[in-house]
Amino acid sequence: MELIAQLGSILGLSFISGINLYATVAVVGICTRFDLIHGLPPEFQVLSNEAVIFVALLLYFVEFFMDKIQGLDTLWDSLHTIIRPLGGAFIALMQVGEASLAVEVIVFMLGASLASAAHITKAGTRLVVNASPEPVSNILVSLGEDIGVIGFSFLTMAYPKLSFFLTLIFLGFILFFMPLLFRTLRMLFGSLFFRIRSFFLRDVKKSSLLSLPYSFDTFFDEKKEKDEEIIWSARAFSVRIPSVRRFTRMYMVITSKTLYCIYRHWFRFKIRQLARSDIRQLKCYPGRLLAKCLIKTSGEIWLVQLYQPLSKTLPDNLEMGNETG
Repeated sequence: MELIAQLGSILGLSFISGINLYATVAVVGICTRFDLIHGLPPEFQVLSNEAVIFVALLLYFVEFFMDKIQGLDTLWDSLHTIIRPLGGAFIALMQVGEASLAVEVIVFMLGASLASAAHITKAGTRLVVNASPEPVSNILVSLGEDIGVIGFSFLTMAYPKLSFFLTLIFLGFILFFMPLLFRTLRMLFGSLFFRIRSFFLRDVKKSSLLSLPYSFDTFFDEKKEKDEEIIWSARAFSVRIPSVRRFTRMYMVITSKTLYCIYRHWFRFKIRQLARSDIRQLKCYPGRLLAKCLIKTSGEIWLVQLYQPLSKTLPDNLEMGNETG
């Protein structure tokens, strides 16, 4: 059990450092200096130095305000892409004391990996939150992070065995949600780059329509009917489509007869389709970078996201026989 306690302290503090390194160092330093928790590693005495605590608190207050402002929080996270993992690795390394070189290397890598996982998750989640037009959610998430970091840092030192299992649970959640976070970030970055390209290159919007990559085009030729004619196509992302994962990247193709969504799943092409005669409504809701498009039939409701400039080029009516844009 002593090994689990030591691992809990190492893993817990390294993990939480990836979210806020300065708050973690400040909490550890204050708890060590004022003996708030007994049995802490003697190596933590260096963090109890007044100068270390002062600098950690100063940097934490800077991060506290930076983290509440949309855009600046992303810049701050970018600057700490190396700092937080290294900080988490050094905090882990401090706790092993006098150990063999091999153990120190292993602990350093574990600390850096855990801090990196937490940092990437935090930075990615904040980018998703920042896509919201209102600032309240960003502030609430940031405040939640501040409370969580301070609380979990104290809990890790006071109850390292519990921290061991909680850290493993948090890592499990990260591994489970990482694919969704990756798809979300790919969608947001893609829409941002498309908006920038559209601003400088006028033909980008036109060249993005009615064109499919070779592999998608070859697959689609085998699925569509011979007399079908493509009247519109563009990259899209699923929000709510039956049997399609959220934020899956796809191509939405509208032909003279059918609306198709073509995507890849585990390196295999998949296709979902709606007959145009079944479509009762198509309505787009504009956003900062992406527009949400609601597609209703008598039995299904699809929700997809398109790059904002491309959503304005959709046909006005998708009912059978009406192909005007």
